[in-house]
Amino acid sequence: MEHLYLKWIDYKTNKKYLIGALFKQNGKYYFKLSKTHIEKALEEKVISKAILPFSDYDKIYESDEIFEIFKIRLPKIERYSKEEFQGLLNDLGMNNYGEFEYLKKTKGVLYTDNFIVE
Repeated sequence: MEHLYLKWIDYKTNKKYLIGALFKQNGKYYFKLSKTHIEKALEEKVISKAILPFSDYDKIYESDEIFEIFKIRLPKIERYSKEEFQGLLNDLGMNNYGEFEYLKKTKGVLYTDNFIVE
């Protein structure tokens, strides 16, 4: 089973803090927060609870679709022509599109927040 880890980067120190893990099994997506790591980041005042994608540390979240915190980091395929999208995949060294593979290649970086996916 493959995992991707959602992390927060402290813009002052570039230190990474683990937020939680995403995995896919039998066509469903699952996400679990990392209580220990989040509490450390909260204690160090690097993050606030307001930025967390979920609130229950003890719950494993389940969905038929990838969670919104990850979905916003994926390309809007419908906005690309077939050739443009294939060019994007080629630039990333990908033969086929897969959400996990795309997130691994791009780290899900956005200019609007300090989350990354590894």
